Amino acid sequence: MAEQIHYRPPQARQFRGETEDQLERLEGRLAEINGLMNELYDSGLIRWMKDFAGAFPQISSIAVESLNTPQGRAGMRNLLVVAQQLGKIDPDRLEQSFNAANAGLDTARDTAEGKHDSAYNPPGIAGVFKLLHDKELWSALAPVLEGVKAYSAAQKAASDKDEEKDKQA
Repeated sequence: MAEQIHYRPPQARQFRGETEDQLERLEGRLAEINGLMNELYDSGLIRWMKDFAGAFPQISSIAVESLNTPQGRAGMRNLLVVAQQLGKIDPDRLEQSFNAANAGLDTARDTAEGKHDSAYNPPGIAGVFKLLHDKELWSALAPVLEGVKAYSAAQKAASDKDEEKDKQA
């Protein structure tokens, strides 16, 4: 039986130009990946991930046992309700509300620390009467009062609905 001839023409041993470019890009990417791996190893993250992966069966069994309690199930259900309600709120509106709440809390803190003067020092009887006619105060309190009314109405409606369910049962 004849032996195979191992011959390659000289031009077959050279890479094409586009192949050399791809190899250079690959070498650059490999160098970046190697640098990233070195950083992750030096920071201890690789070791932590290795330990976590090794302990995952124990960690997952503890988590499942914790979730398989009445409190765990209620907690998960509460998280789902919060996520659903957050999904109903326009993100821009939520951001505006949080910014307004932060501004209000900052002003309240500054007033309590004496950094911000308040026009509402202990007013006395005559001062209380004047406050009742302060349009700026009422325009600031109106959204809060309307929000409290809406909250109360929703709570009453839910309570009435629960009472009807109890009567039917």
